[in-house]
Amino acid sequence: MLFEIISTPHGSSPTWVRDGWVGIQFQPLDSHPVTVQTRAAGTSGGVLAQIMAAAQGKPEIEERRGYPANARDLLGLLALHNEESAKWYIDNAPQMLDPQQVFILDEACCVAVTD
Repeated sequence: MLFEIISTPHGSSPTWVRDGWVGIQFQPLDSHPVTVQTRAAGTSGGVLAQIMAAAQGKPEIEERRGYPANARDLLGLLALHNEESAKWYIDNAPQMLDPQQVFILDEACCVAVTD
């Protein structure tokens, strides 16, 4: 099933970066939304907040519900759609280029476009 991102997804990256996802069509790993606990790939709360959380033994974990998709594939689509947004991820979250990494795209920001 093919989905389209119709609104800015939630996340820790800057709003202008997340705005770059709108309009992209993608194939999720599962056509049903999943609920997962995840650690944000970007800079949620800033670097200081991440350092403080790590020092306290409390990694920044959040529960998300959405469609899982291969991060590297999505970044390729993003690069074709909005090069500057894709560059932000490469510069700030290069681990997302690992073929095993997954993005969870919020259920509310996606709509099915084909069966």
